[in-house]
Amino acid sequence: MTTLSRRAILLVALLVTLLGAVLAAGCGGPRVGVVASGRVLKESALALRYQNQLDESEKRMAADLRLLSGRLSPEDLEARRQSYLRDLAELKKSLEERLNEQVRIAVAEVARRRRLQLVLVKEAATLGGIDVTDDVIARLK
Repeated sequence: MTTLSRRAILLVALLVTLLGAVLAAGCGGPRVGVVASGRVLKESALALRYQNQLDESEKRMAADLRLLSGRLSPEDLEARRQSYLRDLAELKKSLEERLNEQVRIAVAEVARRRRLQLVLVKEAATLGGIDVTDDVIARLK
């Protein structure tokens, strides 16, 4: 599992749990939905596009470093590598933020449409719930 996926799973879990708590506030007998965050990250077209974008950027940077390895001094090459690592970290953070926002929106839309007062991360829910994972994945195109 890539770093993007692990961190995104944790952020998605937090967002979905917080969203569920907000939706449940002031409601009697909540209808509970669950989302398998791991599946969302592995199967949604949006998450896969973001992961591919990150992978392609990393490949381009590695290829550039290979080309420059004979042309730059070791110090300059290391400086370039560090710069690329910072760029990748910024891209990863940006993509994770965008993905988390889109997941939050998708979960909120599914919860409204299915009249759920609470949506939890399936991996953290100990008892049942209405699985809305497929609906969330479908919205993340």
